[in-house]
Amino acid sequence: MRIALTVWNGRIAPVFDVAGKVRLVEQHGDSIKEDQFVTIPNGSGMISRVAALVEHRVDVLVCGAVSRPVHRMLAEAGIQVHSFISGEVNEVLEALFTGSLEEKPFLMPGCGMGRRGRGCGRGAGNNGRGRNRGFFPGKKEV
Repeated sequence: MRIALTVWNGRIAPVFDVAGKVRLVEQHGDSIKEDQFVTIPNGSGMISRVAALVEHRVDVLVCGAVSRPVHRMLAEAGIQVHSFISGEVNEVLEALFTGSLEEKPFLMPGCGMGRRGRGCGRGAGNNGRGRNRGFFPGKKEV
């Protein structure tokens, strides 16, 4: 599995749409096979940013906020997105590996209710639309 984590000053970048760099990790079982930093296009449009992740064969993206159109493009490209995540990159990566990424310490401020509540994303306070309901009706987001 190839994982991309948006990076800014050693932490998860707060907004994918303007992140300039990702940490690209390839996981095999319990070990990391590849670990590198990759610059992603900035200023040349969102399609090129998504295409760069596809080119690097990314399976999973961990990022802060992401716009709805970009999230949709990522999902259509087959990339699983864990959005509205914050924290130090190494700790976030470890939480992803152990299945504890969706716990409160890693959710962006304002996302304190986690996956079951209305604490994340645009429209989060609007009848439960946000992270789990508002972007893609009928599909549960990760």
